[in-house]
Amino acid sequence: MQFAQLLKQERMKNKISLRQLAKISGISVASISLYELGKLEPTLRAAHTVFSALGASIAVGAHSGYTPLERKVRYGNGRHAGLNH
Repeated sequence: MQFAQLLKQERMKNKISLRQLAKISGISVASISLYELGKLEPTLRAAHTVFSALGASIAVGAHSGYTPLERKVRYGNGRHAGLNH
């Protein structure tokens, strides 16, 4: 599932408007809207911030398919960096 779909699904599940999410995450309404439309890919930090604001976390990686459970980034040296909440 694409990031845009997951974000919108999670926001709707939590019954939070774009404006409310922008206020609690500190990310602009315009950026969140573009993320949900799939017209802008967030940075890893922005993805983490917006999902944390929704009380969720996200996995990012070659085989993750953007699973909203855990976020791990694989570096070129084979190590993983994880941000879990």
